[in-house]
Amino acid sequence: MAKVVRINHVAFAVKNMDEAIRSAVENLGGELMLKFECTDKNYKGACIQLGESIISVLEPTDDSSFIAQHIQAKGVGVQHIGLEIDNLEEYVAHLEKQGVKVDKSQLKDEEYPEALVGPKTGNGVVLQLTQWKGGHFDVSPEGKERLRQKYLTADNLRVLE
Repeated sequence: MAKVVRINHVAFAVKNMDEAIRSAVENLGGELMLKFECTDKNYKGACIQLGESIISVLEPTDDSSFIAQHIQAKGVGVQHIGLEIDNLEEYVAHLEKQGVKVDKSQLKDEEYPEALVGPKTGNGVVLQLTQWKGGHFDVSPEGKERLRQKYLTADNLRVLE
């Protein structure tokens, strides 16, 4: 049976991305991996390396953004957790068989398939399920490059730095 391989990243909804980056770098010893913008969902974000782990900070660029709605409803804090799955299609099928609602709109992406599970199943947090075909994204040079390539090639994403 398909299973979760690891927690890939934890994403935080924040009101000020630059302040969140500064705090992670100066206070926690983090290293900025990349800044990006999601043009169709009205938010910008950054990926930050903390040791062998990755966190993301997500700031709304518009009040209609799901990030803005999250902050309004729950305040700043964990918005989603990225889970790496060893066989994403099989895992999604298993979840659906269990009656779990899964957003499969990004599952068709050939290089970077992903699916989302809502906070009811994720104990109050959205779960982003991933199985990137070229290998996982992590803090290795190859993993960082895979992450950068996703943001450079997706129609709705653009790299800011």
